[in-house]
Amino acid sequence: MPIVLDVNMKLFADRMNITSSRMIQDYGLKTVDEIIEAEAAQGNTQAINYAREMYNSPAKLIKIFKLADVENKFVILHNMDDRTRQMVLPMLDSEDLVMGLYFFTQDKLLEMLKEVDIEELVRVVLGAFPLEDIVMMFTEDDLAAFFQNEELEKYDVINQLKSMPPEVMIKFVEGVTGQPSDQTNPMDLINMIEQMPLDQYRDFMSAIDPDVQRQLTFQLTKQKPDYLQLFESETYINMLSTLMKPEMIKPMINLNKESLVNMISILPDDLMAIVAAQVDTKDFAEFLLDDRLDLLEGALMI
Repeated sequence: MPIVLDVNMKLFADRMNITSSRMIQDYGLKTVDEIIEAEAAQGNTQAINYAREMYNSPAKLIKIFKLADVENKFVILHNMDDRTRQMVLPMLDSEDLVMGLYFFTQDKLLEMLKEVDIEELVRVVLGAFPLEDIVMMFTEDDLAAFFQNEELEKYDVINQLKSMPPEVMIKFVEGVTGQPSDQTNPMDLINMIEQMPLDQYRDFMSAIDPDVQRQLTFQLTKQKPDYLQLFESETYINMLSTLMKPEMIKPMINLNKESLVNMISILPDDLMAIVAAQVDTKDFAEFLLDDRLDLLEGALMI
């Protein structure tokens, strides 16, 4: 006696556009969920439509469409329009976004870094180099401009002058007076500098020995790291350009997530989809369930 489908399964098979013979041959005693999963995996639009209507659980969607498979996520993402795909990027961890930076050339990365806020750029540079090395890479022009900057507090500079190491203090005194250091009381000299009008003081400090400027800059920025933001972005870009690409990308984890997203968002569609496919599976399922299940229809599920 031939096997027949009960009325409910017959109606279900008709809706799925599955013949009775194929239902019996391929699915036998399979449950509805198992049939939906198998048909969706083969790209059955009716199965996708059914899932849209019946399933609102991320766990169910993950199972049916095998969203835990990175290749499946990639296919779905690659079939999205650019605007929708970019909406997934903020859902990624910063670590995953940073990995996507390897798709860019080093020159392109440096170009994009020119556009980020100086605060972020300083964090990247501090992640790439010790402070001592950063100060040593400042040019004499960088240092002169730093001591001319109106945002550099005179009070802070004077305090750091008073606490310079003895060997630097000797160089400072002899460089300013042109006489052996033992003939001048350093504190008298510093007090004289403190009494200078502001413009004269800035001109004076921007013209002293660069080695003394470096020591002061190190002390000032160690005490108040925000002072590093008074240097030009181009100065820091030049520092980063001396690194190999992997060494330069690693500290870019210190960029704001928004900056990383903006960078990844200009990748070509296929490369952006590769990066976006690292999204947390549950988060991605919830994203699709938020009135976006139609995105599954054009995707070839594996």
